[in-house]
Amino acid sequence: MLQVTMSMFLLVHLMACFWYLSAKLNNFDDDTWVAQEGMQDAAKSTLYLFSCNWSLQTLTTVGYGDVSIGPGYEKLMTIMWMFFGVGFYSFTIGNLASIISSID
Repeated sequence: MLQVTMSMFLLVHLMACFWYLSAKLNNFDDDTWVAQEGMQDAAKSTLYLFSCNWSLQTLTTVGYGDVSIGPGYEKLMTIMWMFFGVGFYSFTIGNLASIISSID
């Protein structure tokens, strides 16, 4: 279970970096998530934490809806991450159920 947790944090970190990179490659245009959230002048650490928040929410299928998604590439990244999140969440719950049933 520890290995799954560490893998999750690594994947959240990687997706957060890609999420930030997607906005940076477009120079934080008005339609990117950075501009929509009004964070053009925010520190890189703040943008990273915001990206991690989005990544973890999407991976765990919570999705509070507090981040507005802009152009098509952001939508595509989000859809792919959601599909991965459903599979990851199902895998985790299945393993947890297997561990609990093996205890009995």
